[in-house]
Parts: sequence; structure tokens; C-alpha cells
Amino acid sequence: MKSILKGIFIALIALIVFSCGEKEAKVQETKDRVFVIGTNAEYPPFEYLENGKIVGLDPDIIEAIFQKLGYQYKWANIEFGGLISALQTGKIDMVIAGMSITPERAKMVQFTSPYLTSKVAFVTNQKKPIKGMDDLENKKYGAELGTTKENTAKNISGSTVVPFQNNTSALLALKNGQIDGIVLDESVAEEYVKNNSDLLLVGILEGEPKAIALGKNDKDFDKINEALVQLVNDGTIEKLKEKYKVK
Repeated sequence: MKSILKGIFIALIALIVFSCGEKEAKVQETKDRVFVIGTNAEYPPFEYLENGKIVGLDPDIIEAIFQKLGYQYKWANIEFGGLISALQTGKIDMVIAGMSITPERAKMVQFTSPYLTSKVAFVTNQKKPIKGMDDLENKKYGAELGTTKENTAKNISGSTVVPFQNNTSALLALKNGQIDGIVLDESVAEEYVKNNSDLLLVGILEGEPKAIALGKNDKDFDKINEALVQLVNDGTIEKLKEKYKVK
């Protein structure tokens, strides 16, 4: 009987040791993992290039999350329209790009809790082809391909929507008079107007919640989401929004 009990005791100890070792191995695996984070660095103040480096509100949020978790990461700068597919095919592990939560996207990826809500703005040029928010119908709009802004423009009665691979191309088309306006996040629109004296902010619509996207089965989703929520609750995100003048 004693020998049987002794055998059971030894087996239990072995199981505990194995379980602990397996848990430590999983933790180490995450520590060794280098997350590839996809973004589209043409969307100041959310993300943009400065001296060849991706900077802005979203990169600062990622840095704060990964410092908190002790994880490693690197950036992949991709056209916005290709970010979701790159995530689904495993080319990248996460997306942060001022991306709004939509039911369609939520079918393909899992979103963290929102870290801000940004309003939608309409920008025109000095020729004023759009006189105000009551003059949006039957106009030609530029919007970044695959964004919720593209859908916003399409929902305007009589509108013609020209999708662009990036906002820089849309901005150039607006300046050249090829389109009547562009649809952007409010903070991005204000940045463009501030830096381009020939542009005018027409008006603003209600906002959209933005979040980080990860693959449907990413094992580190809960930890990343928890770290993000902590940064929202402790005021870190609010301070970063103030730093970049994001509303």
C-alpha cells in the first residue's frame, strides 16, 4: 500500500513539474516571439514616417503595450487595403493603423477594446467645390481604399467615389482639382489643413471606434488586450492623444 501511495505521489510531483515546465516554455516562446505589426504610415498624426522611422500616436501605443508585456516587435509598412489580408495569411501578427471596428472586419479578425473614437471629416480645396455639410450630394470624393471613409463617401446621395491606395494620392488629386473632396479622420483632416493653406475643412460627422486587430486564434490576444485596457484606464492613452492633438 505504501509503495502504491509512494508511486502516486511521485507521479503527481512529476505531473506538476511537467505542467510548470510546459507553462514556462510557453511564456518563453512568447518572449522570443517577434511580433510583426502592420500599419500604413501615411496617416498623420496616427502613423507617419519621420527620418525613415514610423512614428505617431499608434506607434507610441504599441511601444507602451510591448514595454508593459516585455515582448519584441517590428514594423511592416503596408497599403491600408492590404492589411487585413496580410493578417489573415500570417504575413503580419497585428494591425494598428487608425483602423475602425466594423462588423465585416470583425468576421475576419479579432479586435481589441477600442482605444479611441475619431470623428469623420470632409476636406475640400480653396475653389470650394463643396460649400458646407448641406452641399455634400452629387460630388466626387477621394478616400483611401478599404477604409470606412470610402463607405461614408459612397453613402452620400449622388456621390462618385474614387478609391486611392493612400491618402497622399487622394490629397494630390484634390489639389489638382480631379476630385471635389476627401474623407478623413478629423485629426488627420486638421493636420492636412494645417500643413496645406489651399485646403479647407468642410465639416464633421459622428465618430468611429478604433482598435488593434489580431488574428482570430492569436494566443497572445488576451494579454495584449489587457495591457491596452490598462493604458486606457491609467490615462496613458489620453496623454498620448494630447501629445499628438488627437480628438
